Amino acid sequence: MSRNRNVVIIGQSGVGKSSIINMLCPRANAPTSNDTFVCTRKEQEYECDLGQQQSCRVHDTIGLEEGQWGFQSDRRAQKLLKTYLRTTEPRLLVYCMPGIRGCLKKSHGRNYKKLKSAVGYNVRVVVVVTGLENFEGPLESWWSNNERKLQNLGIPINARHACITALPRAELERDKRFLYDRSCEDVKTLIRNNLPRI
Repeated sequence: MSRNRNVVIIGQSGVGKSSIINMLCPRANAPTSNDTFVCTRKEQEYECDLGQQQSCRVHDTIGLEEGQWGFQSDRRAQKLLKTYLRTTEPRLLVYCMPGIRGCLKKSHGRNYKKLKSAVGYNVRVVVVVTGLENFEGPLESWWSNNERKLQNLGIPINARHACITALPRAELERDKRFLYDRSCEDVKTLIRNNLPRI
């Protein structure tokens, strides 16, 4: 039963939140874009089978730090998100950020801290690093390779995390399509292991 097992996916526009939703919930058909164009204009929720007889409701949210590509100001987006978090009663937040070289910014650390303070200590925040389809080596090694950068941003290096590609399998090069299935299982495992049982 997924009632009251709310998992909220949060991050900046274009980081792959909706692609993660489609990965976790194949029938979701959440709109996606291959650039920073805004796809999610309002929050949506989807039923998700996590495997191992567990399920949850995953919530796709509007992007933070919308800037010039967004349809509303960052301040308004943050206010809407805080209101949504209060009414949704999340049991887990999944904070998405890009792993592409040069894309990590101070705003990622700022948003992580804001989310932690918005939900308090009762709700765990886990991190999903996206955009790693061209990363050389095991995707998980991205985290240890970037520990210093994460610390400088204020993201704890011991944060529970998954390093993935969220690109649809069909968009990956043939020899990299296995990464999609592995990424899907890594995110499901991250959620299963950190979502409190009710």
